[in-house]
Amino acid sequence: MAFMKPISEEEALRPDIVCDADFRSIPFTSTDYEVMDNSTDRSFLLMDANEHLHIATPELFCKKLHCPDTAKIKVVTIFGNTGDGKSHTMNHTFFKGEEVFKTSPEQNSCTLGVYAAMQNEIGVLCLDTEGLLSTSSKSNQRMRMLLKILAISDIVIYRTRSERLHSDMYEFLGTASKAFCLHFSQALQSLSIQGSANLGPAVIIFHETRHTKPLENSVEESAEEKLREKFARLNYDINAFSSLRYVGIQTSSNGSTDYNKLIAALRVDLDNTTVRSARQPSIIFKAMRALNKKFSGEIVERSINPFPEQYFTCPILCASCNRRCQRSMGHEGEDHLNLNPCQHQHQFENKVELCKVCYNNGREVIVTRIDTWTHSVINCPHCGEIAKTFKYWSGTQECDAIRTQTVHIWKDSNISPKGPSHSGQMVLDKVSYVCEALTNFSSQPTGVLKEWCADKVAPKYWKPNHEIVNCFSCKKNFDKTGLRKHHCRGCGEGFCDACSKHRMPVPARKWFENVRVCNDCRQFLLKHPNSMPGSSNADASAAAHEETDVTVRKCGETLYNTISNVASVALECTKDIIKDTARPDYWVPDSEALSCHICKMKFGTAEELLALAMSNANERAQSPQRSFKGGDCKRHHCRKCGQGVCAECSKSRRPVPERGWLDDVRVCDECVSDNVNTTVGGSLSSSSVPPDNATPRTNSNCSSSGGGGGSQRQSEVCFLDDPKTKVE
Repeated sequence: MAFMKPISEEEALRPDIVCDADFRSIPFTSTDYEVMDNSTDRSFLLMDANEHLHIATPELFCKKLHCPDTAKIKVVTIFGNTGDGKSHTMNHTFFKGEEVFKTSPEQNSCTLGVYAAMQNEIGVLCLDTEGLLSTSSKSNQRMRMLLKILAISDIVIYRTRSERLHSDMYEFLGTASKAFCLHFSQALQSLSIQGSANLGPAVIIFHETRHTKPLENSVEESAEEKLREKFARLNYDINAFSSLRYVGIQTSSNGSTDYNKLIAALRVDLDNTTVRSARQPSIIFKAMRALNKKFSGEIVERSINPFPEQYFTCPILCASCNRRCQRSMGHEGEDHLNLNPCQHQHQFENKVELCKVCYNNGREVIVTRIDTWTHSVINCPHCGEIAKTFKYWSGTQECDAIRTQTVHIWKDSNISPKGPSHSGQMVLDKVSYVCEALTNFSSQPTGVLKEWCADKVAPKYWKPNHEIVNCFSCKKNFDKTGLRKHHCRGCGEGFCDACSKHRMPVPARKWFENVRVCNDCRQFLLKHPNSMPGSSNADASAAAHEETDVTVRKCGETLYNTISNVASVALECTKDIIKDTARPDYWVPDSEALSCHICKMKFGTAEELLALAMSNANERAQSPQRSFKGGDCKRHHCRKCGQGVCAECSKSRRPVPERGWLDDVRVCDECVSDNVNTTVGGSLSSSSVPPDNATPRTNSNCSSSGGGGGSQRQSEVCFLDDPKTKVE
């Protein structure tokens, strides 16, 4: 191109230099490797150990290979540990023993970086790489360089000379496969380089032993299948490689290595063009240069710690953050210690309040709170009363005189008993118990009375409640599913909420505002707005007599909805405020406990759970969630762990003295089955009251989280069809 300045071959062969206009200083010492060029007459240094390419252009690359750009070649790269004879293997496999790649009898490795040589007779570009496990201060950078070279290779030879296959081979190939799938394959596709394949190279494991037998093929399984099973046991995925071959030989102590099996395996893969075909040298160079440019930069080198802490440190873990105690094993007279911050969890109540003045003076003093109904007094043992915060009606106010800190909860030491500090919640539990007992005792008479009252004010064309057993549309049983009954204002039949969710006027029935209609009546009214759905012409003459019945129903709905709304605002809001103020701190908030901690069942009404079950019908077999069996699923809290659970998973009742519950209270199944001692100086009481005797029950549905236990009846025919929804 016209704007490009021609450069000489000598300038093009210089190493890559980063150009940065923001240099602030020039270092006189370099942390890079000292570039050692051990090229021969037929090989040259392609990439040094600092990941710098020593060839600048594709034209010079072809010139160094003594190969025209029109030729089609394949790339064969060898990897392995240092000292395993990689260069010697390449010389004898491709060049009949000629020392194309330099070998050395010295301890220092003569192959740092990547060297290239061309075998023109068979059209193969041979790459010799730096050995693994060498004494390098930049092992991570070396690994990245080797993985980039592996990504542009067509055939990979992993050379190992050992009596048995070592774990470093499985680790390297597993890491290479993962890197190719996650990074290199996508990068090659985005570069739009012709000839870049989605599948990785073919791998040949060349294993040479002296005294042990290599892997052998058997009738049951081949050597390759044995290798794949070993990779799978070590949790390494090698699906990125197009093929995997094993070539094992056993060489006598005085004999020389036989490369005939390796040469035969290479010929098979070189002739195979179904996955990777031969490419032009310029395409190979562009892919290598693009990957080297994309994946570059500084890498933090961290050596592996040869002295793991778990060898000699205390084995006790924090129950909240699962961190280990940092003191030595068997430390006596000293508390457990871990300087890392802990994670706050509600059920462990591991957040403490410290006096900020004392903390600024270098002391960590835990403050105490004295709670009253309207405010809390915060006292410091050194400073006295430091703050007074008001609560309940506007929420607990933030206090600037204290700072919170999360502490570790060690599994061998427990939270000390705090006595009955949940007095407000205990009162609510007892009140809920009495209300629940009265509800269960009077549920049947009350339900019959509600149905009778609803039928008395219902229009004559409505079907009576006691005759409605199943939904008229979906045929779901109301008693079994716990769904509520609703009447369609058009036809008067009984439906569930899902089958009568539409709202529109029914003028022929004297409903001029939007009211509940079923799916069939909706379709009918869209076509015939002024007609009477669900009736014949003979019944049309009786429509005038129904106006009085509809008027009574309208008045009943208006009166009931008004009273219900006022009661819900006045009572429910007050009830929620009392519950929030009386709720213990270690309980998981309702906003976070959306499903049962054990069975994963979502909390909600029967209508909500049925809709969720229908939407997740395809995934129900794969989900751990308990299937919907009918009725509401309400939220409860386990008094021991504080997690949100349903009634089915929290039937047991027993004391929890370490939390301040001295009477029998609700405990989830996980805490019941947990046999770990959780009290200081002894075990927890293992006595439990049988679930059926804990609270009066009529079925398995849950009560509100504030109650101490029990449930309400599954199905309740609500007065005027829907007590929670205002009928428009």
